[in-house]
Amino acid sequence: MEFQFPKPELVSFREKISEIPSSQYLTHSIYYHPAKFIPQIVRYCLNVHCKNKSVILDLFAGSGTTALESSIKGYDSYMIDINPLLNYFYPIKIPEFTLEEWGEYIKNAKKFLHKILNEKETKRFDIDGDLEYWYPKEMYDYFVKVWSNYHNLKNKEDKITQKIVILVLFKLSRLYSFAEHSMPKLFISKRKKAFIQKFLENENKEELIGKKAFRFLYEVNDSVLSLLNEKKLTGKINYFSGADSYDFDFDQLPKIDCIITSPPYLQAQEYMRTFKMEMRWSGISNKKIKEYTNKEIPFRKPEGKIEGNYINYIRNKLKKKYLIEMFDSYFWFTIKSLEKASNRLNKGGKLCVLIGNPKMEGIEVEIWKVIYEYFVKNFNYKFLELFDDKIVYRKLFTGRNNQNPKGMKSEYLLVLEKL
Repeated sequence: MEFQFPKPELVSFREKISEIPSSQYLTHSIYYHPAKFIPQIVRYCLNVHCKNKSVILDLFAGSGTTALESSIKGYDSYMIDINPLLNYFYPIKIPEFTLEEWGEYIKNAKKFLHKILNEKETKRFDIDGDLEYWYPKEMYDYFVKVWSNYHNLKNKEDKITQKIVILVLFKLSRLYSFAEHSMPKLFISKRKKAFIQKFLENENKEELIGKKAFRFLYEVNDSVLSLLNEKKLTGKINYFSGADSYDFDFDQLPKIDCIITSPPYLQAQEYMRTFKMEMRWSGISNKKIKEYTNKEIPFRKPEGKIEGNYINYIRNKLKKKYLIEMFDSYFWFTIKSLEKASNRLNKGGKLCVLIGNPKMEGIEVEIWKVIYEYFVKNFNYKFLELFDDKIVYRKLFTGRNNQNPKGMKSEYLLVLEKL
């Protein structure tokens, strides 16, 4: 390969950004999310590569790490993500209410939660999907009652109270299911089956579930209180939930100063599946869920093929047809989404992309090299920095029957400047 690539600099962003005590601080851990962007990396990009009053974009916004950190720094931000549940997560994670208003919301949420847990079923809510698969019958019937109460009574509550309670119900419904709740993936584990069978032996099951529900509520309260007491969120967040970055009309956005994003991982496309249980309980139809999952990268037919020295080199080493198709689909939709978003970057704007190196047929695919070559060669972007940050704690791939059974050890932060 003739094209020359920079050498990554080893770094620990957790140590480098000492102003952030933990990747779980404030509301960053308010709800589980697969392969979360750690806030230290976003803060580094904001500190070093974004000037005062910058406008930030994350086109693969996920859990909203970029949004929260941008707001803390006083930067307005635009978030795009295919997950429709962001409408529930973001208003609590990145609040626009005051500390006094939050006190009222929590008071209302306690009453509302108690009501839906303890009232008899008001009117059966029609669940679209196969949720029975994830529960023993007794637990399924219980949660149908609880969720029916939520949907039938929610319109009597304000929007923030509704969102607080639905976050609690999401956690509760997953904890008391066969689904493994300790990982942000949706699958049944032997450990969870044993846990549920043991739990069913209790005579006071509903009382125990109620106590756990309020414990979850207090955890949400503690996270939001820590944020409201410690930080002033002066940056405005604008988010597009359930939006596909590839088809998104970026012209509706203002000019952007900095893109800070972490695209989906090649062969780790379980994003929408992860949230299927929550989407169904929240009332999203199975048909609509399929529309979202069909737009996941890389399960779509690309309109073309990304070319370059490095990507062609890797493609030619692959043997299996279905993996080559996945490879081409992944890079088409990822790179083209980044390209469309980068059209909104101001001159001198920064493109900060965090991504790992998965394997296909035992071949390491250095995704950052594809991004680097594409933008430097085709659009004359200037290279600024490349970091190799070791993954400290993240359950990516490990122990799963796939191309990356040992997981990925590092993630790479590539920073380019638009000339």
